[in-house]
Amino acid sequence: MTATTLYVAFPASDELYARTMKFINAVEANPEVSQQALLSDIPSKFIDEVLAAFFEGPVDAAGLKGGSAGVIHSLMGMVGSASRALASKVLGKVTIAEQRVLAAHFREITHEKDGKYYCGFALDPEVANEAVLMFDSFRSGNGERDQLVRIMTAIGDGTVQNFFDVPMMTVKVGMVTRGLVSAGRATIEKASHSMNRKILPDMEPTARQRVLEYMAGMLQEF
Repeated sequence: MTATTLYVAFPASDELYARTMKFINAVEANPEVSQQALLSDIPSKFIDEVLAAFFEGPVDAAGLKGGSAGVIHSLMGMVGSASRALASKVLGKVTIAEQRVLAAHFREITHEKDGKYYCGFALDPEVANEAVLMFDSFRSGNGERDQLVRIMTAIGDGTVQNFFDVPMMTVKVGMVTRGLVSAGRATIEKASHSMNRKILPDMEPTARQRVLEYMAGMLQEF
């Protein structure tokens, strides 16, 4: 596996893939025609699957119960509420030019491999290389907390940037809505940082390793 081609990608459902490709293909085939109805079918399903991959998936992998699981599920609720509200408000009415940019971005993060569908973003080569080393070091029992926090934070920040920032910042909105977007982003970033800088490093080692193996499984080449 070469670092220059590493992506962080989660398996997308057939339904999400179909909705996304329908929008992309319609925009590419008729770039001057509004595809608002097709675009509106994407955000809710997309948000559900991102949350399942980056929050629910690690909880299930770790086998967390009680307070720790409750904290993460609370974070999921905060992120889900903020994301859905903003997606509905911001993506509810895009211009023709903006929908072309959105379609290009969705094309970039949508992948198919061996008959399976994924949604993911490329890692910076240096981060990708260090990520591989970090996962290997924890498997061998020599992992370092600082490196864990650094890499998992980079992955979390990449997730926020590619799955939230780009779609939201593509659309021009008024000052009030832009303020709401900034506040929503702060909520999402806070949840991501809490997971990767506090909850994960402090987990019991066996549970933490299960989460790391889950996350390592999200490294893909396309």
